[in-house]
Amino acid sequence: MTVILVMLFGNPSSGGSNGVAYLPAFWRDIGPFLPPRNAYILLRNTIYFDGHGITQALIVLLLYPVIAGAALGFLDWFRTPKLPVAPETEAEAAAVTVPIGAAP
Repeated sequence: MTVILVMLFGNPSSGGSNGVAYLPAFWRDIGPFLPPRNAYILLRNTIYFDGHGITQALIVLLLYPVIAGAALGFLDWFRTPKLPVAPETEAEAAAVTVPIGAAP
């Protein structure tokens, strides 16, 4: 699913190979908020411009794990804890199991 999303939304929005000016309006508008364009800008500016102009790319790329961590923490807050298995329940479950290959 991730590969499909990156290929469908990431590559067209990056504008890396032919430039942002040639992108349709939709991709030009959402491209600055997607990781592929920011990764391209971060890599290009780090290599060719000695790291100048990488602040926005770093902020956008670092926001993705922060937002994902906050969402996972929020969902974990609503998760019901697993009930511990009592020794009596474990003994009853072991009593009704049949080993594989046992004769009837």
